[in-house]
Amino acid sequence: MFATKNDMFKNLKISETAIRGIIYQMRYLISEKNASDEMLVWHLKNILSDLGIKVDYIPEPPPWKKKKE
Repeated sequence: MFATKNDMFKNLKISETAIRGIIYQMRYLISEKNASDEMLVWHLKNILSDLGIKVDYIPEPPPWKKKKE
């Protein structure tokens, strides 16, 4: 059974510090590491998972897909 959007986020609370940390890390990956979209998705999945938010399994991208060209 699938949860509705309202059920999924009803008790979800993320601190301002956590949100700022996510943004800081994404900016770093984009500007300094030139990360690809696949790599950004993988990192965001890890961050959300660390915060206790359930996410689908996303495998780490292969080395040739980690940087934007």
